[in-house]
Amino acid sequence: MVGNNNINSQKEIILAQEQSVTCKAGNLEREYQGTLVLTNKRLLFTVANQEQDVAVTPLSTARLSFADIKDLNNISKDPGNLAVLLNELEVEKGHEGLFRLTTLKIKWKEGGKARSAEFVEDIAGAGRKENLKDWARVVELLKAGEIHLQFPSAPVPSIDTLEGKVLYVLNDMQEKGIFEIQEGVEDAFKGEDVDPDELDDACRKLASQGFLEVIKDPSGDNFYKKRSPLGEDDLSN
Repeated sequence: MVGNNNINSQKEIILAQEQSVTCKAGNLEREYQGTLVLTNKRLLFTVANQEQDVAVTPLSTARLSFADIKDLNNISKDPGNLAVLLNELEVEKGHEGLFRLTTLKIKWKEGGKARSAEFVEDIAGAGRKENLKDWARVVELLKAGEIHLQFPSAPVPSIDTLEGKVLYVLNDMQEKGIFEIQEGVEDAFKGEDVDPDELDDACRKLASQGFLEVIKDPSGDNFYKKRSPLGEDDLSN
């Protein structure tokens, strides 16, 4: 891994995503659900366009409302979307507790007018490693230039390769199994017919190079997630 603390000189990259967040913004007429995205330059909220049931505990599920963000250049237009430069926002640490979901509050100026927004976690439960309180801390560290982003020393594979396609599909920073990655590749790259064994080999190669993390499932299957450049400050759950 190599580090780089000169964040402003880098191209914009996704560092973390929190899916199923409610946005309460003073300049919007209503609340929206969607995905909160942190990059090395901006904090973005994108209104949900997908839903999925996820397990919160062994005995309960919850409905995840989110926007699947893999490419910052292809975010759908919506009046509920927000994008604020890190160097223009102020963070107010949110609340957390047994009876209240964690929140992240920010404020900034837009066209000379004061703006504010509050983001609330829609889903909480045992097993969460990080929450929006940790987002506040990481945003402050990024603004202060105190986080050294970490990148693999190996060259980033071309999008024309299977490895490059895997990285594209996993750019949403979410944990996925082989068949979910296969479906994502075949959906994103029409006409692509992916062999699961070749796909697993590609994922293992990317993991050995430091691009992916391997999560061992009790069933014996491997799940994969793109390694965040935030390193020990990773906001993944």
